[in-house]
Amino acid sequence: MSIKEDLRIKAAALRKEAHKNDDGMAARLVAAQVIMLPEFDKYKNIAGYYTIRDELDALVIMKALHAARFKLSLPKIIGKDMPLEFQLWDMELELSNGPFGTKEPLGEMEIPEVILAPLLAFDEDGTRLGYGGGYYDRTIKQLRENNPELCVIGLAYENQKLDAIPYESYDQPLDMVVTEKTTYRFK
Repeated sequence: MSIKEDLRIKAAALRKEAHKNDDGMAARLVAAQVIMLPEFDKYKNIAGYYTIRDELDALVIMKALHAARFKLSLPKIIGKDMPLEFQLWDMELELSNGPFGTKEPLGEMEIPEVILAPLLAFDEDGTRLGYGGGYYDRTIKQLRENNPELCVIGLAYENQKLDAIPYESYDQPLDMVVTEKTTYRFK
């Protein structure tokens, strides 16, 4: 088993524990911080994600952003080893079932200025530990080539922060992570 695979198992257990002990307040606390980020004064197109498993509830954050009139989109998996595409979602448009338990909209394609990213863990350098499929790394790399101002924000429980995560050449760093306790900035 690789170091990253071992970390994924440990990180998933930590996140599951945080989720089990969460009474729903963590996502509300994260939403309150996200909506007040000064970066959002210049960004209008935000890609979120449909919460699966025991991830922090991104839909609570997206509802707050929707109420503040941001344009929202969700990722769509196009194929293995391909970047994600983002499609507009107004929170009313019906979602279809996607791979891995995800939900995907059938709206128009949108290029986000901000990506709210799911994760298993993060570290003090902004390294993100995902599920291992590379979808977000490929997507972020491609979008940053066309827009160096792309802002990538991880949404996490505080206990998902690890001391260090091995960093590979293809890994794309986060710009920040927002937890129920604080906002970490890495740029």
